[in-house]
Amino acid sequence: MPAAELAAAGAPRERAPAIWIFIALDCSSFGLFFVVFMAQRLGQPALFDHSSQQLYTALGFLNACILITSSWLVAWANVVGRQGDFAQAKKLIAWGMAVAACFGLVKGYEYYEKLSSGVTVSTNEFFTFYYALTGIHFVHYLVGMVILGVLAQGPHPYAPPDQAHASYRKWLEGGSLYWHMVDLLWIFIFSLLYLVGAR
Repeated sequence: MPAAELAAAGAPRERAPAIWIFIALDCSSFGLFFVVFMAQRLGQPALFDHSSQQLYTALGFLNACILITSSWLVAWANVVGRQGDFAQAKKLIAWGMAVAACFGLVKGYEYYEKLSSGVTVSTNEFFTFYYALTGIHFVHYLVGMVILGVLAQGPHPYAPPDQAHASYRKWLEGGSLYWHMVDLLWIFIFSLLYLVGAR
């Protein structure tokens, strides 16, 4: 066997980054939820349409705009981070977090309004899906905010610069991908819960 082939055989194969595997599995799980939701809706269209009309479409759309804006800021931070401008990346991540915090406030108000009016997870099947989907998404959102909070600190101050910068770029890219997933999932959830059946 030629030396080149021996070297190729002995070299480790590149593996997909763990974040891509996580995103694929997570989106698949949400996709299953979406399929079950649509199947249930086909069986009870009147109930799902009526329940959907009880949601505030404007608030769902506002939260979509908030996450899209935050996601754009985080994407910009990833770009400047690759260029080595970590100070600017930290500022953009901080701004992305500040904008994203509004999502939590709006969602918290919406939960409060629904629960105070007696609409709970057991009201009907639509609201069971509503609380399940938005609740799981909210957990993803909180995890994402923690990740952004860590990224806003910048590269590790006590590690060797080259190592710290390379590690930060890697985590910045992974954190950005995760945050984009949070944004994308909300767009699907907003479309299914707030727009399908809305008048």
